[in-house]
Amino acid sequence: MREIKVFAPAKLNLYLDVLGKRPDGFHNIETIFEKIDLKDEIIIKEKGKGLKVKTTPSNCSQGRENIVYKAAYALFKEARVKLNLDIEIKKRIPVSAGLGGGSSDAASVLKAVNKIFKLGVPAKKLFSIARDIGKDVPFFMLNSPFAVAKGAGELLEKINLNKSLFHILIKPSIPLSTKLMYRRIDKCSFSTKPHSLKGTLNALKKMDVKALEKNYYNIFESALARDNVHINRAKAMLADRGAEHSLLSGSGPTVFCTFKDKEDAKAVFRKMPKDRDTSVFLVKTYKGGIYGDNRG
Repeated sequence: MREIKVFAPAKLNLYLDVLGKRPDGFHNIETIFEKIDLKDEIIIKEKGKGLKVKTTPSNCSQGRENIVYKAAYALFKEARVKLNLDIEIKKRIPVSAGLGGGSSDAASVLKAVNKIFKLGVPAKKLFSIARDIGKDVPFFMLNSPFAVAKGAGELLEKINLNKSLFHILIKPSIPLSTKLMYRRIDKCSFSTKPHSLKGTLNALKKMDVKALEKNYYNIFESALARDNVHINRAKAMLADRGAEHSLLSGSGPTVFCTFKDKEDAKAVFRKMPKDRDTSVFLVKTYKGGIYGDNRG
Protein backbone atom coordinates (compact mmCIF):
# COMPACT_ATOMS: atom_id res chain seq x y z
CA MET A 1 0.00 0.00 0.00
CA ARG A 2 1.43 3.33 -1.06
CA GLU A 3 0.92 6.50 0.95
CA ILE A 4 1.93 9.93 -0.34
CA LYS A 5 1.92 13.31 1.39
CA VAL A 6 1.75 16.42 -0.78
CA PHE A 7 1.05 20.08 -0.15
CA ALA A 8 -1.10 22.69 -1.87
CA PRO A 9 -0.12 26.37 -1.48
CA ALA A 10 -2.57 29.27 -1.40
CA LYS A 11 -2.40 32.22 -3.79
CA LEU A 12 -2.80 35.96 -3.74
CA ASN A 13 -3.90 38.23 -6.56
CA LEU A 14 -1.57 41.23 -6.67
CA TYR A 15 -3.76 42.68 -9.42
CA LEU A 16 -7.20 41.55 -10.64
CA ASP A 17 -9.51 43.00 -13.26
CA VAL A 18 -12.60 41.51 -14.92
CA LEU A 19 -12.89 42.69 -18.52
CA GLY A 20 -16.25 41.22 -19.48
CA LYS A 21 -18.40 38.12 -19.73
CA ARG A 22 -17.67 35.52 -22.39
CA PRO A 23 -20.15 33.60 -24.58
CA ASP A 24 -19.31 30.45 -22.58
CA GLY A 25 -20.51 32.09 -19.36
CA PHE A 26 -17.04 32.63 -17.89
CA HIS A 27 -15.30 35.98 -17.61
CA ASN A 28 -12.19 37.40 -19.22
CA ILE A 29 -9.75 38.52 -16.56
CA GLU A 30 -6.29 39.98 -16.12
CA THR A 31 -4.49 39.05 -12.93
CA ILE A 32 -1.09 38.60 -11.32
CA PHE A 33 -0.89 35.46 -9.20
CA GLU A 34 1.55 34.75 -6.36
CA LYS A 35 1.84 31.45 -4.50
CA ILE A 36 2.26 31.78 -0.74
CA ASP A 37 3.41 29.32 1.92
CA LEU A 38 0.03 28.90 3.60
CA LYS A 39 -0.58 25.28 2.57
CA ASP A 40 -3.12 22.47 2.78
CA GLU A 41 -1.74 19.00 3.54
CA ILE A 42 -3.03 16.11 1.42
CA ILE A 43 -2.58 12.41 2.22
CA ILE A 44 -3.14 10.02 -0.70
CA LYS A 45 -3.45 6.35 0.28
CA GLU A 46 -3.75 3.38 -2.03
CA LYS A 47 -6.38 1.37 -0.18
CA GLY A 48 -10.04 0.38 0.01
CA LYS A 49 -12.26 0.24 -3.02
CA GLY A 50 -12.91 3.10 -5.40
CA LEU A 51 -12.17 6.79 -4.88
CA LYS A 52 -12.88 8.48 -1.55
CA VAL A 53 -12.19 12.10 -0.59
CA LYS A 54 -12.39 13.30 3.00
CA THR A 55 -11.73 16.83 4.21
CA THR A 56 -11.04 18.16 7.69
CA PRO A 57 -12.62 20.18 9.14
CA SER A 58 -15.87 18.42 8.29
CA ASN A 59 -17.71 21.59 7.25
CA CYS A 60 -15.73 21.61 3.99
CA SER A 61 -16.91 19.88 0.79
CA GLN A 62 -16.70 16.10 1.05
CA GLY A 63 -16.65 13.20 -1.39
CA ARG A 64 -18.02 13.78 -4.88
CA GLU A 65 -18.76 17.43 -4.08
CA ASN A 66 -15.08 18.21 -3.57
CA ILE A 67 -13.07 19.60 -6.48
CA VAL A 68 -10.31 17.06 -5.74
CA TYR A 69 -12.73 14.19 -6.39
CA LYS A 70 -13.70 15.78 -9.70
CA ALA A 71 -10.05 16.24 -10.68
CA ALA A 72 -9.04 12.69 -9.77
CA TYR A 73 -12.09 11.22 -11.55
CA ALA A 74 -11.28 13.20 -14.71
CA LEU A 75 -7.67 11.99 -14.53
CA PHE A 76 -8.75 8.35 -14.18
CA LYS A 77 -11.07 8.74 -17.14
CA GLU A 78 -8.31 10.21 -19.31
CA ALA A 79 -5.81 7.52 -18.28
CA ARG A 80 -8.47 4.77 -18.53
CA VAL A 81 -7.69 3.42 -15.07
CA LYS A 82 -9.56 2.82 -11.83
CA LEU A 83 -7.41 3.35 -8.76
CA ASN A 84 -8.48 2.60 -5.20
CA LEU A 85 -7.54 5.78 -3.38
CA ASP A 86 -8.41 7.38 -0.07
CA ILE A 87 -7.57 11.08 -0.21
CA GLU A 88 -7.57 13.11 2.99
CA ILE A 89 -7.28 16.88 2.77
CA LYS A 90 -6.20 18.69 5.93
CA LYS A 91 -7.29 22.27 5.35
CA ARG A 92 -5.00 25.05 6.51
CA ILE A 93 -6.12 27.51 3.83
CA PRO A 94 -9.41 29.19 4.81
CA VAL A 95 -12.38 28.19 2.64
CA SER A 96 -14.26 30.74 0.47
CA ALA A 97 -11.51 33.24 1.21
CA GLY A 98 -10.19 34.28 -2.22
CA LEU A 99 -7.01 32.24 -1.65
CA GLY A 100 -7.55 29.41 -4.15
CA GLY A 101 -7.29 26.53 -1.70
CA GLY A 102 -9.60 24.13 -3.54
CA SER A 103 -7.99 24.83 -6.91
CA SER A 104 -4.55 24.25 -5.44
CA ASP A 105 -5.67 20.97 -3.83
CA ALA A 106 -6.93 19.77 -7.22
CA ALA A 107 -3.68 20.70 -8.99
CA SER A 108 -1.48 18.96 -6.40
CA VAL A 109 -3.53 15.76 -6.61
CA LEU A 110 -3.48 15.79 -10.43
CA LYS A 111 0.30 16.12 -10.50
CA ALA A 112 0.99 13.66 -7.68
CA VAL A 113 -1.33 10.86 -8.80
CA ASN A 114 -0.23 11.11 -12.43
CA LYS A 115 3.44 10.88 -11.47
CA ILE A 116 3.43 8.43 -8.55
CA PHE A 117 1.10 5.94 -10.21
CA LYS A 118 2.78 6.40 -13.61
CA LEU A 119 -0.45 7.10 -15.46
CA GLY A 120 1.45 8.72 -18.31
CA VAL A 121 -0.97 11.56 -19.01
CA PRO A 122 1.11 14.17 -20.88
CA ALA A 123 1.57 17.62 -19.38
CA LYS A 124 -0.52 19.33 -22.07
CA LYS A 125 -3.49 17.04 -21.40
CA LEU A 126 -3.05 17.37 -17.64
CA PHE A 127 -3.24 21.13 -18.07
CA SER A 128 -6.42 20.71 -20.13
CA ILE A 129 -8.01 18.67 -17.33
CA ALA A 130 -7.00 21.37 -14.84
CA ARG A 131 -8.56 24.08 -17.01
CA ASP A 132 -11.86 22.19 -17.20
CA ILE A 133 -11.97 21.59 -13.44
CA GLY A 134 -11.53 25.22 -12.35
CA LYS A 135 -10.17 28.44 -13.79
CA ASP A 136 -7.53 28.94 -11.05
CA VAL A 137 -6.30 25.34 -11.24
CA PRO A 138 -3.95 25.85 -14.26
CA PHE A 139 -1.89 28.42 -12.34
CA PHE A 140 -1.18 25.88 -9.61
CA MET A 141 0.04 23.42 -12.28
CA LEU A 142 2.91 25.80 -13.06
CA ASN A 143 6.28 25.42 -11.38
CA SER A 144 6.48 29.15 -10.83
CA PRO A 145 5.64 31.31 -7.81
CA PHE A 146 4.42 34.23 -9.94
CA ALA A 147 2.43 34.42 -13.18
CA VAL A 148 0.24 36.70 -15.25
CA ALA A 149 -3.09 35.13 -16.23
CA LYS A 150 -5.49 36.26 -18.93
CA GLY A 151 -8.48 34.81 -20.76
CA ALA A 152 -10.56 32.94 -18.20
CA GLY A 153 -7.35 32.29 -16.24
CA GLU A 154 -5.91 29.63 -18.53
CA LEU A 155 -3.61 31.91 -20.59
CA LEU A 156 -0.56 31.98 -18.35
CA GLU A 157 2.84 33.61 -18.54
CA LYS A 158 5.43 32.85 -15.90
CA ILE A 159 7.15 35.77 -14.20
CA ASN A 160 10.83 35.00 -13.73
CA LEU A 161 11.51 36.37 -10.27
CA ASN A 162 13.68 34.56 -7.74
CA LYS A 163 12.86 36.76 -4.75
CA SER A 164 10.31 36.62 -1.97
CA LEU A 165 7.66 38.98 -0.73
CA PHE A 166 6.17 38.85 2.76
CA HIS A 167 2.52 39.42 3.55
CA ILE A 168 0.12 39.72 6.44
CA LEU A 169 -3.30 38.24 5.65
CA ILE A 170 -6.53 38.98 7.49
CA LYS A 171 -9.47 36.67 6.81
CA PRO A 172 -12.76 38.00 8.23
CA SER A 173 -15.13 35.34 9.53
CA ILE A 174 -17.60 35.86 6.66
CA PRO A 175 -17.38 33.57 3.60
CA LEU A 176 -17.80 35.09 0.15
CA SER A 177 -19.06 33.01 -2.77
CA THR A 178 -17.06 33.52 -5.97
CA LYS A 179 -20.21 32.96 -8.06
CA LEU A 180 -22.09 35.58 -6.04
CA MET A 181 -19.27 38.10 -6.44
CA TYR A 182 -19.17 37.57 -10.20
CA ARG A 183 -22.94 38.08 -10.35
CA ARG A 184 -22.44 41.39 -8.55
CA ILE A 185 -19.77 42.34 -11.10
CA ASP A 186 -22.18 41.48 -13.92
CA LYS A 187 -24.74 43.88 -12.49
CA CYS A 188 -22.13 46.63 -12.31
CA SER A 189 -20.25 47.97 -15.29
CA PHE A 190 -16.94 46.35 -16.13
CA SER A 191 -13.75 48.36 -15.93
CA THR A 192 -13.69 51.42 -18.15
CA LYS A 193 -10.77 53.24 -16.56
CA PRO A 194 -7.30 52.07 -17.58
CA HIS A 195 -5.81 50.12 -14.70
CA SER A 196 -2.13 49.42 -14.75
CA LEU A 197 -1.39 45.71 -14.90
CA LYS A 198 1.85 46.77 -16.60
CA GLY A 199 2.65 49.13 -13.74
CA THR A 200 2.00 46.41 -11.16
CA LEU A 201 4.12 43.94 -13.12
CA ASN A 202 7.03 46.36 -13.47
CA ALA A 203 6.93 47.16 -9.75
CA LEU A 204 6.91 43.46 -8.91
CA LYS A 205 9.89 42.70 -11.14
CA LYS A 206 11.82 45.55 -9.51
CA MET A 207 10.68 44.41 -6.03
CA ASP A 208 9.55 47.99 -5.46
CA VAL A 209 6.90 47.42 -2.79
CA LYS A 210 5.78 51.05 -2.60
CA ALA A 211 5.17 51.16 -6.35
CA LEU A 212 3.50 47.74 -6.16
CA GLU A 213 1.08 48.97 -3.52
CA LYS A 214 0.31 52.13 -5.51
CA ASN A 215 -0.67 49.92 -8.46
CA TYR A 216 -2.77 47.50 -6.39
CA TYR A 217 -6.15 46.93 -7.99
CA ASN A 218 -8.97 44.45 -7.48
CA ILE A 219 -12.28 45.10 -9.23
CA PHE A 220 -14.13 43.02 -6.63
CA GLU A 221 -13.53 45.75 -4.06
CA SER A 222 -16.15 47.75 -5.95
CA ALA A 223 -18.68 44.89 -5.72
CA LEU A 224 -18.55 44.16 -2.00
CA ALA A 225 -21.89 45.83 -1.18
CA ARG A 226 -22.95 45.10 2.43
CA ASP A 227 -19.83 42.96 2.98
CA ASN A 228 -17.70 46.09 2.71
CA VAL A 229 -17.92 46.75 6.46
CA HIS A 230 -15.95 43.55 7.19
CA ILE A 231 -13.33 44.36 4.56
CA ASN A 232 -12.94 47.95 5.74
CA ARG A 233 -12.48 46.71 9.29
CA ALA A 234 -9.70 44.35 8.18
CA LYS A 235 -8.02 47.13 6.21
CA ALA A 236 -8.28 49.45 9.20
CA MET A 237 -6.64 46.84 11.45
CA LEU A 238 -3.64 46.79 9.11
CA ALA A 239 -3.52 50.56 8.64
CA ASP A 240 -3.64 51.19 12.40
CA ARG A 241 -0.50 49.09 12.76
CA GLY A 242 1.53 50.75 10.05
CA ALA A 243 0.53 49.02 6.80
CA GLU A 244 -0.20 51.90 4.41
CA HIS A 245 -1.89 49.89 1.64
CA SER A 246 -3.86 46.65 1.55
CA LEU A 247 -5.81 44.75 -1.07
CA LEU A 248 -8.57 42.17 -1.39
CA SER A 249 -7.37 38.82 -2.77
CA GLY A 250 -9.50 37.17 -5.43
CA SER A 251 -13.20 37.59 -4.75
CA GLY A 252 -12.45 37.99 -1.04
CA PRO A 253 -12.90 38.36 1.80
CA THR A 254 -9.18 37.98 2.66
CA VAL A 255 -7.24 41.25 2.76
CA PHE A 256 -3.45 41.44 2.63
CA CYS A 257 -0.56 43.89 2.79
CA THR A 258 2.96 43.45 1.47
CA PHE A 259 6.52 43.84 2.77
CA LYS A 260 9.91 43.42 1.17
CA ASP A 261 11.62 42.79 4.49
CA LYS A 262 10.70 39.89 6.77
CA GLU A 263 11.45 41.78 9.98
CA ASP A 264 9.14 44.63 8.98
CA ALA A 265 6.38 42.11 8.35
CA LYS A 266 7.02 40.43 11.72
CA ALA A 267 6.91 43.78 13.53
CA VAL A 268 3.43 44.53 12.19
CA PHE A 269 2.26 40.95 12.69
CA ARG A 270 3.19 41.06 16.38
CA LYS A 271 0.89 44.07 16.80
CA MET A 272 -2.14 42.31 15.38
CA PRO A 273 -4.85 41.68 17.99
CA LYS A 274 -6.24 38.29 18.87
CA ASP A 275 -9.76 38.41 17.48
CA ARG A 276 -12.11 35.44 17.22
CA ASP A 277 -13.87 37.08 14.26
CA THR A 278 -10.73 37.16 12.10
CA SER A 279 -7.82 34.88 11.22
CA VAL A 280 -4.40 36.48 10.76
CA PHE A 281 -1.44 34.90 8.94
CA LEU A 282 2.17 35.89 8.25
CA VAL A 283 3.24 34.36 4.93
CA LYS A 284 5.88 34.61 2.23
CA THR A 285 6.20 33.75 -1.45
CA TYR A 286 6.12 29.97 -2.00
CA LYS A 287 8.84 28.72 -4.35
CA GLY A 288 8.59 25.02 -3.62
CA GLY A 289 6.75 22.14 -5.19
CA ILE A 290 3.95 19.85 -4.08
CA TYR A 291 6.27 18.02 -1.69
CA GLY A 292 6.76 21.10 0.46
CA ASP A 293 10.35 22.00 -0.39
CA ASN A 294 9.98 25.78 -0.09
CA ARG A 295 13.07 27.78 -0.95
CA GLY A 296 14.17 31.34 -0.40
